[in-house]
Amino acid sequence: MPLDRCADYHMHSAYSDGTASVDEIAQSAIQKGLTTIAVTDHMPLPFPTRYAMERELLEDYRREIETARRVHGRNITILAGLEIEYIPRHRHWIKEIIDQGWDILLVSVHGIVTDRGHFMVNGRKDEFERTFKEVFQSDIRAFCSHYYQLIREAAATGWFDVAGHLDVIKKHNQNNRYFDETAAWYRKLVRETLEALAANGMKLEINTNGINHRHGATYPSPWIIREADSLAIPLVLGSDAHTPERQGQYFNKIPDISG
Repeated sequence: MPLDRCADYHMHSAYSDGTASVDEIAQSAIQKGLTTIAVTDHMPLPFPTRYAMERELLEDYRREIETARRVHGRNITILAGLEIEYIPRHRHWIKEIIDQGWDILLVSVHGIVTDRGHFMVNGRKDEFERTFKEVFQSDIRAFCSHYYQLIREAAATGWFDVAGHLDVIKKHNQNNRYFDETAAWYRKLVRETLEALAANGMKLEINTNGINHRHGATYPSPWIIREADSLAIPLVLGSDAHTPERQGQYFNKIPDISG
């Protein structure tokens, strides 16, 4: 299946943890030859983080995207989006934001919220270790099961368009430090999650920013991409760029899926 290498469906501006304005993002994308971009800043959260947008900035964010569309719309399609952090206990907060209306919504799991606080999955190694030990008592199968269950629950809401960096739980798993991706139990979790995406009409992001991480591979891994294609899940490319320089990064390195 051919991939649209001129469309980047995942990037962040200075409204969350990116470095550039929406206008700067649009200008850079045009210069790079991209024809479609989705600005997908991290949604506001009801607790402080180092990466999420502040709730009071949400309307400014929407207005800035609309302004960029007016200025650059002849040269590029700009989608107004968000990367939603799926947290079951904050479903009402999430739904209120979703109901404001967006062109595209990515759903990702960056952390896990318990009665004891917010524990990171997609964070630093020491943060992952803390989640692994304190929340899951060093049981990686329980950790992975909970992580993928959250994605399946998110898919079942019908709220989202794209699953972002699906297997980011492998971020610190170089040399199989925590688990073996070929293990039957892990592959079953992934397959069940892909089936949930397919059942709910969702797309799957091939997130090229994973190549910049220690693991050095896309999210998800190539075998998951092939599995998704076998289920007829549409695939889109996302750079997860936090700087304009990384827009469209590595898109030319991702092979089309041959079936």
